[in-house]
Amino acid sequence: MSEQKQGRNAGVQQHKLRQRKPEELTKRNEDYVFRLKKALAETKLSPEKQEEAIEDMIPQLLISQKNGQTARQLFGTVTERVNEIVEGPHKKADAKQNKWLLFMDSSLMIFMVFNFMYGIMFFFSKSTKTQAGQAGILSLLIISLVGGYGIMLMQMNLQPSKDGKRRRPPIWKLLLYLVSFFIIMVGTYTISMLIPGPINANLPVAAYIAIGAVTLALRIYLKRRFHIQNTVF
Repeated sequence: MSEQKQGRNAGVQQHKLRQRKPEELTKRNEDYVFRLKKALAETKLSPEKQEEAIEDMIPQLLISQKNGQTARQLFGTVTERVNEIVEGPHKKADAKQNKWLLFMDSSLMIFMVFNFMYGIMFFFSKSTKTQAGQAGILSLLIISLVGGYGIMLMQMNLQPSKDGKRRRPPIWKLLLYLVSFFIIMVGTYTISMLIPGPINANLPVAAYIAIGAVTLALRIYLKRRFHIQNTVF
């Protein structure tokens, strides 16, 4: 009986040895994977997706642990990893942004501010008449596009480089840019005021407020839809 039992045990051990992978996870990483599987099982993610996510992590863990890097250091806490698997990867706050998305966001911001400003200003103004072109909708659109482009250039210069370090231009260069930006904006505003109506029509107070509100809602939606970050506000 004893010899038969030893023979069976030897057979089981040989079977385990044949199935053992050439490289195994460390105990700490095995514990991380175990807790991750348990946490994923409590989500609405399908079993196939859960298994796929775990399988994708194993090769990365095997490579990183050779350099002494743990699963937590590589993927964050179990909770953070679960959120990333379920919701998808999140962009870092300092991630480099698409310049056209920044241009669009900055232009919408300026357009929103000007519409609210003129709407409130004319609402409290005693005179209902405005100089032709002074607050024309086409003028506001042109000013917003020019200003949005200038702000986008500044944002691009302040974005982190490929090594992740944020570039800081010299103070004199920053001041020169701000002065130039101010002069260009004043010039654009002055020239746009000369555009005659009706293509540059002045709108009622309620129209300016409504356009400002719609622009604000549109900007919020686009920021969430395209994950636009590093904006002015």
